[in-house]
Amino acid sequence: MKIRPLPEIDLARIAPLPKDEKRRALDQMRLGHPPYSYSPVRATISDVLNVQSDLIGPMPRAPWEKIQATIRKRSDSDAEERANLRVAEGLFDFVSEKAIIGRRHDIFPLQLGIGTKVVFWQPVILTVGERAIIPFLDPRRAKRLTAQGRRFVFSMMHERIRAADPDFADVALAIVQFALSEKGPRVPVVSLDQGVELFTFDELDHMVSETYEMWREVCEERAADARRRGAGGGGLFS
Repeated sequence: MKIRPLPEIDLARIAPLPKDEKRRALDQMRLGHPPYSYSPVRATISDVLNVQSDLIGPMPRAPWEKIQATIRKRSDSDAEERANLRVAEGLFDFVSEKAIIGRRHDIFPLQLGIGTKVVFWQPVILTVGERAIIPFLDPRRAKRLTAQGRRFVFSMMHERIRAADPDFADVALAIVQFALSEKGPRVPVVSLDQGVELFTFDELDHMVSETYEMWREVCEERAADARRRGAGGGGLFS
């Protein structure tokens, strides 16, 4: 049976866990569904991060009103709209305050041994002062990246970006999370990879393989449960 991929943030927070904790987390993934998506803010991320075109040259920054309108159009509920607007506004203000400029840079997915491809980065290079940074965004309020999850993400980023291309040996890696405030724009909280002990590629590959083996088991058990319920027919004694 075809197994749906785990979202990157969930893979990162679950893969480093011990086996018993990993299984419980995957069971919860099978049973739970997030209340909304952050796809609307992701659709506007180039404007939010002030990504400039290499072909056209410097352009005026996209106004907040344009980003706001796009998020409202793409949101499926009021709750989704509020959540995405709070993240986008906090990041938009942060980019403006720090005078950050971005340029698009496509980075191919990292291929792992079991055929899984992962993308733990935005396809942009941000210039902050004289420093080049490649970010990964985690806008979640719940089930967000833990310290071990951030270590996992930094390790993936390092393997695909710096280890694979000497031209990026000095680029900084950043994970952008957001304050858990109840009202107003959510302020970005930036973690850099400085001082983080990275996992090796073999460790990453093993963790991902083990996680997806368990995920397959969980999904197959769910499918078997559904078949059993369906075979019951819903009759009086089922």
